[in-house]
Amino acid sequence: MKVGDRVLLHPEGKSVFSILSLEDDHALIESTIEAPGKFPFSIRVKYLVPAP
Repeated sequence: MKVGDRVLLHPEGKSVFSILSLEDDHALIESTIEAPGKFPFSIRVKYLVPAP
Protein backbone atom coordinates (compact mmCIF):
# COMPACT_ATOMS: atom_id res chain seq x y z
CA MET A 1 0.00 0.00 0.00
CA LYS A 2 1.09 3.56 -0.64
CA VAL A 3 0.06 7.14 0.10
CA GLY A 4 -3.10 8.01 -1.81
CA ASP A 5 -4.47 4.45 -1.94
CA ARG A 6 -8.12 3.99 -1.03
CA VAL A 7 -8.76 1.36 1.65
CA LEU A 8 -11.43 -0.29 3.79
CA LEU A 9 -11.13 -1.22 7.46
CA HIS A 10 -12.71 -4.63 6.86
CA PRO A 11 -13.13 -6.87 3.78
CA GLU A 12 -16.88 -6.27 3.90
CA GLY A 13 -16.58 -2.62 4.97
CA LYS A 14 -18.60 0.15 3.33
CA SER A 15 -16.64 3.24 4.43
CA VAL A 16 -13.72 4.17 2.19
CA PHE A 17 -10.59 5.86 3.56
CA SER A 18 -7.56 7.41 1.89
CA ILE A 19 -4.00 6.84 3.11
CA LEU A 20 -2.44 10.19 4.03
CA SER A 21 0.95 8.91 5.21
CA LEU A 22 2.81 5.75 6.12
CA GLU A 23 5.30 5.23 8.94
CA ASP A 24 6.70 1.80 9.78
CA ASP A 25 3.67 -0.48 10.16
CA HIS A 26 1.08 2.30 10.65
CA ALA A 27 -0.93 4.38 8.20
CA LEU A 28 -2.59 7.73 8.80
CA ILE A 29 -5.98 7.50 7.09
CA GLU A 30 -9.01 9.75 6.62
CA SER A 31 -12.51 9.20 5.28
CA THR A 32 -13.01 10.05 1.61
CA ILE A 33 -16.42 11.65 2.25
CA GLU A 34 -17.00 15.06 3.79
CA ALA A 35 -18.74 14.77 7.14
CA PRO A 36 -18.90 16.76 10.38
CA GLY A 37 -16.22 15.56 12.76
CA LYS A 38 -14.10 14.03 9.99
CA PHE A 39 -10.52 13.54 11.22
CA PRO A 40 -7.45 11.49 10.29
CA PHE A 41 -6.41 8.59 12.52
CA SER A 42 -3.65 6.00 12.71
CA ILE A 43 -4.14 2.27 12.15
CA ARG A 44 -1.82 -0.69 11.56
CA VAL A 45 -1.38 -1.36 7.86
CA LYS A 46 -2.05 -5.09 8.32
CA TYR A 47 -5.72 -4.31 9.10
CA LEU A 48 -6.34 -2.36 5.87
CA VAL A 49 -7.98 -3.85 2.78
CA PRO A 50 -7.66 -2.28 -0.69
CA ALA A 51 -10.93 -0.60 -1.72
CA PRO A 52 -12.52 -1.79 -4.98
